[in-house]
Amino acid sequence: MSILQGRVAVVTGASSGIGESCAISFVEKGAKVVLAARRAERLEALVKRIEDMGGQALAVATDVTDEAAVQNLFDQAMAKFGSVDVLINNAGIADSTAADKLELDLWRKVIDTNLTSAFLCARAAIRVMKGTGHGRIINVGSISARVPRQNSPAYAASKWGLDGLTRALAIDGREDNIAVSIFHPGIVATEIAPGAVKLDDELTADPKDIADVIIHMCDLPDHLNFYEGLVVQNKIPFLGRG
Repeated sequence: MSILQGRVAVVTGASSGIGESCAISFVEKGAKVVLAARRAERLEALVKRIEDMGGQALAVATDVTDEAAVQNLFDQAMAKFGSVDVLINNAGIADSTAADKLELDLWRKVIDTNLTSAFLCARAAIRVMKGTGHGRIINVGSISARVPRQNSPAYAASKWGLDGLTRALAIDGREDNIAVSIFHPGIVATEIAPGAVKLDDELTADPKDIADVIIHMCDLPDHLNFYEGLVVQNKIPFLGRG
């Protein structure tokens, strides 16, 4: 039996792509899921799909950059299910704007969506998880936190910052047995990167394949932390010289 059986997972960015696939994969492991995203109608459709599978889900329309909205998300999760055992910080946006063309408002939007939201959700989760003897938080990063793309300073900074946040929270969570990890997907065919769906199949990953790796990172005994994962396509110029 999976350790996730009966546990409660909060998934942000759950209305499509990796987040939606994570929700389905969690339910397949017997977990209950709390779905957070801005698009309420997408979340409600996903709840219906999960209930048709025999699973349990709660949809909470949430702007994860808003402190009060994040608190409401966790308040509703606790009211419905009584616990939060896992958090997947998946909400994010992509951006490819060169530094000389990057307006401050866009910089702040990328940083807030990709980094500040992860802090707000992690803080709320840690407050719930403390004292329970376990907890797991996985931040969805990017291979851009290892090798940035050209003309993407805001996106790269947000993901490098997320990597640093993960390291800090992993240290701070030790005493309470809260494992904090980061997973870096390669190019995934999702709405966040519409250009990816035009690439050859061998140059992208399906969201379900990525979600299954994330769920595997969660499906461990509570005293173990699968600290870091990375999936990269064999044929993209990530490793080596060229």
